[in-house]
Amino acid sequence: MWSGEDDLQGSDRIKSCVPYVLPLVDGDHFGNYIYERIPPLGVLDDILLQPLVGLFDTVPFLGLILFVALTLGTRGNTDMSRGVRFNAQQAALIDVALVFPELIASSFENEPDLPRYIAEPCSNFVYYAYISAVIYSIVSNLRGKKPNQIPYISEWSELAVGPF
Repeated sequence: MWSGEDDLQGSDRIKSCVPYVLPLVDGDHFGNYIYERIPPLGVLDDILLQPLVGLFDTVPFLGLILFVALTLGTRGNTDMSRGVRFNAQQAALIDVALVFPELIASSFENEPDLPRYIAEPCSNFVYYAYISAVIYSIVSNLRGKKPNQIPYISEWSELAVGPF
Protein backbone atom coordinates (compact mmCIF):
# COMPACT_ATOMS: atom_id res chain seq x y z
CA MET A 1 0.00 0.00 0.00
CA TRP A 2 2.91 2.34 0.61
CA SER A 3 5.01 2.57 -2.49
CA GLY A 4 7.87 4.83 -3.52
CA GLU A 5 5.52 7.57 -4.70
CA ASP A 6 3.93 7.69 -1.24
CA ASP A 7 7.14 8.75 0.49
CA LEU A 8 6.77 11.94 2.47
CA GLN A 9 7.47 15.08 0.53
CA GLY A 10 8.12 18.66 1.60
CA SER A 11 6.14 19.97 4.55
CA ASP A 12 4.52 16.58 5.17
CA ARG A 13 7.80 15.49 6.71
CA ILE A 14 7.38 18.02 9.53
CA LYS A 15 3.60 17.55 9.79
CA SER A 16 4.15 13.82 10.29
CA CYS A 17 6.42 14.46 13.28
CA VAL A 18 4.00 16.70 15.19
CA PRO A 19 1.63 13.92 16.41
CA TYR A 20 4.48 12.27 18.31
CA VAL A 21 4.28 15.07 20.89
CA LEU A 22 1.42 13.19 22.55
CA PRO A 23 3.34 10.01 23.46
CA LEU A 24 6.43 12.07 24.32
CA VAL A 25 4.48 14.06 26.89
CA ASP A 26 2.42 11.14 28.22
CA GLY A 27 5.40 8.86 28.79
CA ASP A 28 7.93 11.43 29.94
CA HIS A 29 7.66 10.48 33.62
CA PHE A 30 8.99 6.97 32.87
CA GLY A 31 12.37 8.61 32.27
CA ASN A 32 12.69 10.10 35.76
CA TYR A 33 15.29 7.56 36.89
CA ILE A 34 17.29 8.12 33.69
CA TYR A 35 17.13 11.89 34.10
CA GLU A 36 18.32 11.46 37.68
CA ARG A 37 21.31 9.32 36.69
CA ILE A 38 22.23 11.29 33.54
CA PRO A 39 21.83 14.99 34.45
CA PRO A 40 22.38 16.37 30.90
CA LEU A 41 19.32 14.40 29.75
CA GLY A 42 17.40 15.82 32.69
CA VAL A 43 18.35 19.34 31.61
CA LEU A 44 17.23 18.60 28.03
CA ASP A 45 13.96 17.24 29.38
CA ASP A 46 13.47 20.35 31.51
CA ILE A 47 14.08 22.62 28.53
CA LEU A 48 12.27 20.73 25.76
CA LEU A 49 9.49 18.66 27.29
CA GLN A 50 8.59 20.07 30.70
CA PRO A 51 6.87 23.15 29.26
CA LEU A 52 4.63 20.85 27.21
CA VAL A 53 4.04 18.54 30.18
CA GLY A 54 3.09 21.60 32.23
CA LEU A 55 0.66 22.70 29.53
CA PHE A 56 -0.91 19.25 29.42
CA ASP A 57 -1.24 19.29 33.21
CA THR A 58 -2.83 22.74 33.39
CA VAL A 59 -5.34 22.42 30.53
CA PRO A 60 -7.99 19.87 31.51
CA PHE A 61 -8.45 17.00 29.07
CA LEU A 62 -5.88 18.37 26.60
CA GLY A 63 -4.34 14.93 26.19
CA LEU A 64 -7.74 13.37 25.53
CA ILE A 65 -8.68 16.11 23.06
CA LEU A 66 -5.41 15.65 21.18
CA PHE A 67 -5.83 11.86 21.21
CA VAL A 68 -9.35 12.10 19.76
CA ALA A 69 -8.15 14.59 17.16
CA LEU A 70 -5.36 12.23 16.11
CA THR A 71 -7.53 9.14 15.92
CA LEU A 72 -10.90 10.35 14.70
CA GLY A 73 -9.89 13.63 13.07
CA THR A 74 -7.48 12.00 10.65
CA ARG A 75 -9.52 8.92 9.86
CA GLY A 76 -10.88 9.11 6.35
CA ASN A 77 -9.72 12.70 5.94
CA THR A 78 -8.45 12.57 2.37
CA ASP A 79 -7.45 16.24 2.48
CA MET A 80 -4.39 15.13 4.47
CA SER A 81 -1.71 13.05 2.87
CA ARG A 82 -1.77 9.37 3.67
CA GLY A 83 1.63 9.64 5.35
CA VAL A 84 0.45 12.27 7.82
CA ARG A 85 -2.65 10.22 8.64
CA PHE A 86 -0.55 7.08 9.14
CA ASN A 87 1.78 8.90 11.53
CA ALA A 88 -1.13 10.38 13.48
CA GLN A 89 -2.59 6.91 13.95
CA GLN A 90 0.79 5.45 14.88
CA ALA A 91 1.45 8.18 17.46
CA ALA A 92 -1.99 7.56 18.98
CA LEU A 93 -1.32 3.81 19.16
CA ILE A 94 2.06 4.36 20.83
CA ASP A 95 0.18 6.47 23.36
CA VAL A 96 -2.35 3.66 23.85
CA ALA A 97 0.51 1.23 24.41
CA LEU A 98 1.62 3.41 27.32
CA VAL A 99 -1.68 2.73 29.09
CA PHE A 100 -0.62 -0.76 30.20
CA PRO A 101 2.58 0.29 31.98
CA GLU A 102 0.63 3.20 33.49
CA LEU A 103 -1.92 0.79 34.96
CA ILE A 104 0.78 -1.46 36.37
CA ALA A 105 2.68 1.51 37.82
CA SER A 106 -0.46 2.95 39.38
CA SER A 107 -1.18 -0.34 41.12
CA PHE A 108 2.18 -0.05 42.93
CA GLU A 109 1.95 3.70 43.52
CA ASN A 110 1.02 3.39 47.19
CA GLU A 111 3.60 0.68 47.90
CA PRO A 112 6.30 2.35 49.97
CA ASP A 113 8.19 -0.93 50.23
CA LEU A 114 8.68 -1.43 46.48
CA PRO A 115 12.46 -1.58 46.15
CA ARG A 116 14.11 0.81 43.77
CA TYR A 117 16.05 -2.06 42.19
CA ILE A 118 12.70 -3.34 40.89
CA ALA A 119 10.98 -0.05 40.05
CA GLU A 120 13.92 1.56 38.24
CA PRO A 121 14.58 -1.12 35.58
CA CYS A 122 10.87 -1.48 34.89
CA SER A 123 10.42 2.25 34.40
CA ASN A 124 13.59 2.49 32.32
CA PHE A 125 12.46 -0.37 30.07
CA VAL A 126 9.18 1.34 29.29
CA TYR A 127 11.00 4.61 28.65
CA TYR A 128 13.56 3.03 26.32
CA ALA A 129 10.87 1.13 24.42
CA TYR A 130 8.55 4.06 23.79
CA ILE A 131 11.26 6.66 23.20
CA SER A 132 12.93 4.33 20.68
CA ALA A 133 9.66 4.03 18.76
CA VAL A 134 9.13 7.79 18.81
CA ILE A 135 12.70 8.64 17.77
CA TYR A 136 12.62 6.00 15.02
CA SER A 137 9.37 7.46 13.69
CA ILE A 138 10.56 11.06 13.79
CA VAL A 139 13.90 10.29 12.12
CA SER A 140 12.19 8.19 9.44
CA ASN A 141 9.72 10.99 8.76
CA LEU A 142 12.44 13.61 8.48
CA ARG A 143 14.24 11.34 6.01
CA GLY A 144 11.02 11.01 4.01
CA LYS A 145 10.56 7.31 4.75
CA LYS A 146 7.56 5.57 6.21
CA PRO A 147 8.17 4.47 9.83
CA ASN A 148 6.46 1.11 9.42
CA GLN A 149 8.81 -1.18 11.35
CA ILE A 150 7.27 -0.96 14.83
CA PRO A 151 5.82 -4.41 15.53
CA TYR A 152 2.02 -4.54 15.72
CA ILE A 153 1.62 -0.77 16.06
CA SER A 154 2.61 -0.04 12.46
CA GLU A 155 0.33 -2.79 11.16
CA TRP A 156 -2.63 -1.49 13.15
CA SER A 157 -1.88 2.05 11.99
CA GLU A 158 -1.91 0.83 8.41
CA LEU A 159 -5.31 -0.77 8.95
CA ALA A 160 -6.70 2.35 10.61
CA VAL A 161 -5.66 4.58 7.72
CA GLY A 162 -7.06 2.28 5.06
CA PRO A 163 -6.01 1.96 1.44
CA PHE A 164 -6.61 5.59 0.38
